[in-house]
Amino acid sequence: MILCMLRACLSILLALPLLHGADELAKPDKITLHTWVREDLFAGWIANDTTTFERGATKVDRYLADHPDDRNGLAWKYLVVSYRMIQARTKGDNDAYGKQLAAAKGLKTRILAGEARDALNIIVGSSLIRTADVAPDQDRASMYREGRDLLAKVPEIQGKAFDTLPPHMRGELWAQLAYAADRLGETAERDRVLQLMQSQLAGTQYESRARLWQKPENLAKEKGYACISCHEPGRLAPALARVNATTAK
Repeated sequence: MILCMLRACLSILLALPLLHGADELAKPDKITLHTWVREDLFAGWIANDTTTFERGATKVDRYLADHPDDRNGLAWKYLVVSYRMIQARTKGDNDAYGKQLAAAKGLKTRILAGEARDALNIIVGSSLIRTADVAPDQDRASMYREGRDLLAKVPEIQGKAFDTLPPHMRGELWAQLAYAADRLGETAERDRVLQLMQSQLAGTQYESRARLWQKPENLAKEKGYACISCHEPGRLAPALARVNATTAK
């Protein structure tokens, strides 16, 4: 969505070799932008691996230089700017935070203009919820609310296909909705989503998370939203291998 991985993912994405040379930062034609940048950016987003994250940010900038109005590219740029907001807050640099916040608002207007797309809602909505955890008091509630509202539209956008998605994709979305609802003090909505996770994702780690979070004190202890699993489709290394194998024939 935009937008998501922790233990198993980190060992893989951090093991990816660093790319050398500007040409290798340009997206191959047969690789989607999401596949091209996701793992690099998540390295910073999840593990604070700034070197790998900056590689992903450069990839996004390279792509936008040639496709300045591409909404997928702008959505990933939004994640980059959101991460810089988090970094600024961590450093106590409120001026830098304010500049990045202004940039994020401008990007969001461009991203959400036009026909709704699930990937855009996921990337921007997830970024808002993650950033809200460290945002100043005056920004926090609106970020949680807007992020929640964007993610809540995803099942409607995807239609019947949403019900057939793997547990990871549905579970992460529902978990973020429950998390944001809790932070907004919307306990009835939080409990509704947690019950949905238990009934629709029985036997998965998302059911376990929902049962844990049914005790408000457990959810209150969470310092920030964290994904708890990773999905294999769209991984960069196997995608590149498939493209290279096809090209070699």
